[in-house]
Amino acid sequence: MRIAIPVTKGRADGTGEGEEVLIYEIDGDEIKLVEKYENPALKATAARGAHMLKSALDKGVNAVIVAEIGPPGVRLLKGKAKIFLAEGLTAEEALEKLKRGELQETDKPTHDEHHHGF
Repeated sequence: MRIAIPVTKGRADGTGEGEEVLIYEIDGDEIKLVEKYENPALKATAARGAHMLKSALDKGVNAVIVAEIGPPGVRLLKGKAKIFLAEGLTAEEALEKLKRGELQETDKPTHDEHHHGF
């Protein structure tokens, strides 16, 4: 499984808010960080989270771990990648919970279209 996590100071964040995007691969019990880059959403003026998600899909992810996600992000990922919620968790905590099957999967947004005043 290849997973993207938008993070701020090491904690899972929203797709439009995370400062960095971490890409991990999980193979059995092994978790490996394979890439880290600045979140392209930070330079976007609209649909910010979609910019992060598109970049992650372009890098071959089939799952995302986020603190929150809006309707555009859910629509963009439908049929392409699973969405897991990890509000308040570090990337490492979220990945361990995912491995144990303890992370909540969703196919619904955590907020409406116009989040954070955008």
